[in-house]
Amino acid sequence: MASPKKTVNPQQNKKVDAEKIKHIAHLARIGIDDREAEEYAGQMNSVLDYMKILEEVETKGVEMTLQVNGLRNVTREDRPLMEVPADELLAVSTLPKIANQIAVRAVIKEE
Repeated sequence: MASPKKTVNPQQNKKVDAEKIKHIAHLARIGIDDREAEEYAGQMNSVLDYMKILEEVETKGVEMTLQVNGLRNVTREDRPLMEVPADELLAVSTLPKIANQIAVRAVIKEE
């Protein structure tokens, strides 16, 4: 049985060069020199070449996997353990109080 022909994406054959690495570094606000850019370009191309192995895997009919460890998001109702009246909480503060509130310096000033 003949295997189906794979369509070639022109972007797949394009290698990452030092200029592309410098551009990415600039966007990330990372300073790199020419030697580092060449080194990182080689490493990136090595990773991308390795990832081409995935093109050989037949995934037709395989269900998407969102996570593999079996964990679930467990939530509980958020309930206070005890209620303390506001006046009791204010009483323990050494800060100045105005109208049953702790007084603080203004942060936003109107001009």
